[in-house]
Amino acid sequence: MSIMLPLHDITNPKCAECDLLLKSKSRFRDLADLLPQIVFELDENLNFTFFNWNAIEITGYAYDEQSQTAHGIFNIIRESDREQVKHFFTSLQQDIASGQIECGIVTHDGREIPAIIYASPIIGEKCIAGIHGVIVDISEKIRLEKALELTNQKLNMMNSVTRHDVMNNITGVLGLCDMLAATTTDAHAKGLATEIRGQVLRIKEQILFTKDYQSVGVKAPQWQSLCHDIRHAASTIGGDTVQVKLPESDAEIYADSFFGRVFYNLIDNSHRHGGAVRNISVETEVIPNGNLVIRYRDDGTGIPLDEKQKIFEQGYGKNTGFGLFFIREVLGITGLTIRETGIPGSGVLFEITVPKAAWRVKESSLIDQ
Repeated sequence: MSIMLPLHDITNPKCAECDLLLKSKSRFRDLADLLPQIVFELDENLNFTFFNWNAIEITGYAYDEQSQTAHGIFNIIRESDREQVKHFFTSLQQDIASGQIECGIVTHDGREIPAIIYASPIIGEKCIAGIHGVIVDISEKIRLEKALELTNQKLNMMNSVTRHDVMNNITGVLGLCDMLAATTTDAHAKGLATEIRGQVLRIKEQILFTKDYQSVGVKAPQWQSLCHDIRHAASTIGGDTVQVKLPESDAEIYADSFFGRVFYNLIDNSHRHGGAVRNISVETEVIPNGNLVIRYRDDGTGIPLDEKQKIFEQGYGKNTGFGLFFIREVLGITGLTIRETGIPGSGVLFEITVPKAAWRVKESSLIDQ
């Protein structure tokens, strides 16, 4: 008597699975070798487990030198940057997050290449198995930035010379207006001289505005302390009768170098147009989408409903109207927006919205009021 049982060949599926894995690794390596950047993988001790052909081409190190070095990836990192990069990799492993960092790459012949490392942790079954990422050469980017900076310097110099000449001519015209008004007895001529003087003064204000406006966006944005900028603006304007309350915790804002002028202009506007302003406060709130909202309030007269949009237009309002227009332009460079949402008669409320990527909590950010 014989018994026939159905049997399943389990060898072929396993072989097929291994074959797929090998093909997947091969495709990854082929793709990595096509990329012009350095592609790498590190183990948990930050030693190389993989790097593409361009790592050899760019750094000049032979494969054995790279793979067997006791320093791991730090063999190609500029010595002054090594501690910072090590902290960066450690943070990625602890936070299980991706990130980027600028550093210098040192080639076999001693050349330094400015670069950005984009990296994220390799997540294993039970733990972080290492780091993988891409190193991008930013030499051309830096060269273009320097060329742009030099061009802007030349343009600003030309603008400064032209503006100086125009201001000299304006001073001359104002002097002639005063002489005409002082020497004529004709009432109509005196009136015309006064009108001409007023028009020339408006031109002068516009020329002075271009001095600041030409510098907006020229320098690269930078991280700036919110509370420091508010303090500096308040101390510059002065006024012992007005109390300025800072946020409970500080934040760093990624903005144009003129970011501090935003609060200077807001505080100045409260002094000039808010009536009997006694209190100014700045508060911050993180909203659900991760953006930061900065709220500037005063206890002045506020802004009428029909003027809430117009106040940001160039040339609108009392004086030249450049203050709030200038603020909006400065903030817009890094994607920040501003609006006025206060209740007329109850003071102004300016809300500045900072995108999630353009703000961060400042270390030791508890503020002494």
